[in-house]
Order: sequence, then structure tokens, then C-alpha cells
Amino acid sequence: MISTCRQWHELSLIERQARAAQSGGQPTWDLSEALLRGLPTSTGRVEFHAESYPDPQGERELRRRIAARENVKYGLSLTEDHIVVTHGATEALFLLAHTFLDPGDRVAVQAPSFLFYREILENLGADIVPLNAESDSARPARMRLLHSPSNPDGLVLADGVMALHAEAARADGGLLVLDQVYDELIVRGGRPQEDQALIDGGHVAKVNSVSKAFGCPGVRIGWITTAPAVAEMLTGVAERLRMGPSLVAQQAAAALLEQPVDGNVTLLDERQAIALEALTTLDVFEAATPSAGGLFLWLKLADPHASAEGFCDLAMAKTGVRLMPGTAFWQGTDDRVRLSFGAVPDYLDAAFDRLRQLAVPTAGAAQ
Repeated sequence: MISTCRQWHELSLIERQARAAQSGGQPTWDLSEALLRGLPTSTGRVEFHAESYPDPQGERELRRRIAARENVKYGLSLTEDHIVVTHGATEALFLLAHTFLDPGDRVAVQAPSFLFYREILENLGADIVPLNAESDSARPARMRLLHSPSNPDGLVLADGVMALHAEAARADGGLLVLDQVYDELIVRGGRPQEDQALIDGGHVAKVNSVSKAFGCPGVRIGWITTAPAVAEMLTGVAERLRMGPSLVAQQAAAALLEQPVDGNVTLLDERQAIALEALTTLDVFEAATPSAGGLFLWLKLADPHASAEGFCDLAMAKTGVRLMPGTAFWQGTDDRVRLSFGAVPDYLDAAFDRLRQLAVPTAGAAQ
């Protein structure tokens, strides 16, 4: 049998995700059914023409709607020329790395971080180093990769951090990539404003999608926001890789972007409160720190000798609750576990009832 040309990093973790998904253990965020039900007759629906290939940059009307939404969120003045539509945020990240990195290029990544960052970068031969909040850390770097809110720990970057890293990227002749897929799910604090000049300077690319804010990962539409000249370069590469994104998916995304998601923050705040309260009754974790954004809590195991991978395997086998070990997000984090609180309250309550089966026995309990 033919083998892969590259060694995929931590394949066991991908297999772990697949097994959990087959057991119904995917992180849940229950907006998609209600939103998608109204799309066929939505006033936001856009008529695209399927008799021709899609625009490799994305259909103009969809890009216009994306730009308008970004402008409202961040105080920008983007046009459709700043946007490149992709098959989800993962393809956006791959397209950026494939276009601007050579094997051996140094990439500084905010740690801990989403597993697929490393999957993409390592398999393109990049040299990955950790990046902290200091803009001078890990210099020089061909690419810097930040994420806000962060998966897995929910960190939201403070005002001014993006500008500092953008300037460092400019000085290095590199690119700052900012993953913002959870940016409409900030439950504590405000969303940092941005400077149009940073986008137009040609050293910044932002990544987003409909997967998180709208709970619609199956639509598979993401986008890159960057300077028009950079967008043109990315479009040229994208056209050679995959023509254009599906018109059906783009139609769904265009309609979704007209839907309000204002209630998401209240919903998530309530669900995080349920999770935090339930966690006070579990002695397998240290006291939890509230998440500023996203769908997750980044928990530390109470037992200093415990392995997060072993704990997550035990939780899945004994309770059917899917947790992700810290090692899926960065090396040296085998004392951490990511827990999703995006599910409906009844689902959360049931999950925590099951997790109580893992409680550490108190002294004398076996007597």
C-alpha cells in the first residue's frame, strides 16, 4: 500500500477525534439547525449562476457582505477586494502557508494553539517556535500566527497587541496571520478595534468563517481579509489549487451573514456559568478560570502525576464524555484538558453527571 509523503503530526490525536465523533462526542453548538432552516426562503439569499465556474476569489456579493460585517465589528473600511473566500478557515490557513512559506521558514505560533496549525505548518516544512505576547519574541519570523479568542484557552488579545505584532512582521518582511473564528463569541470584555492601515500595509491577514459564530461548520465557508494586492496573490494560487468554493455553500454563507447572532454571547455566558458551577463539584480539576471568548475551558488536572491523554481516554471509555488533552494543542501541556461548554444546558448537565464518576475518592472511602 502506498504511504503518505509526509508524517502527519500526532496522528493518534486525529484518530482520537474520529473515534469520539463516531460515538457522538463532537463539541456541540446548537444554532445551525434553526438558522439553516430559514435559508431557502431567506431575504438574504443570493442568486449565483452554477453554469460557470465560481470566481476563485469568491462571489462578489458574498465578499461584499463579509467586508460589511468586518467593518461593523472592527471599525474598518474594507471592500470586497480585501476578501478571499475559502473552503473554511482551515483552507484559509493552508492557502496562506502554501503561498508564503518555504521549507525551513520560521513560524512563530501563539501557544497553546489549535492542532491543525501545526499539522499544516509542519507538513509544509516550517520551523515552528512558540510566540508570546511580546512582539519582539521569536524574531525574526517569516510568519506569526495569533488567535483571538484562542482555542483552547479563550484568551482575547488586548488592544494594541495586533499592531505590535503587525509592525514586527513588517520589520521581518513577513506576515501576521490572525485567526478570529471565535470573534463573535466574546463573553467577557470588548472586541479590540483595528486600524485599516495595518490591513492595507500588506503584512497582515485575518482568517474567519461561518463555522463558529453561526454554528455551521458543515457549510465550509471561510475567508481571508488582507490587502487587495495580497488578496490577488492568494487568489492566483487558490485558482490553481481548487478553482473556486462551492456556489451552494457560498449562497448559504451569504444568507447566514444577514442573520443576527446577538443572542450568542448571552447564551454562551449562561452555559459557561453552568459549566463553572458544575466544575466546583468535581475534584479531578483545579479551580477553573473563566474563558473570555469561544466555547471552551482550559482546565488543569488536580493530580500532578496524571496524564491528560490517559485521563481523556478514561473519560471517554468510562463516561462517554469527550474531552481533549492539552497535548493536542501544544507540547508540555499534558496536565491540561479542554472542555467544551457550547452544548444545550440539559446536555451539559448530563455530561457533568457522568464526569462525576471520575471523582477522586476521599480519604477512608474504601474502608
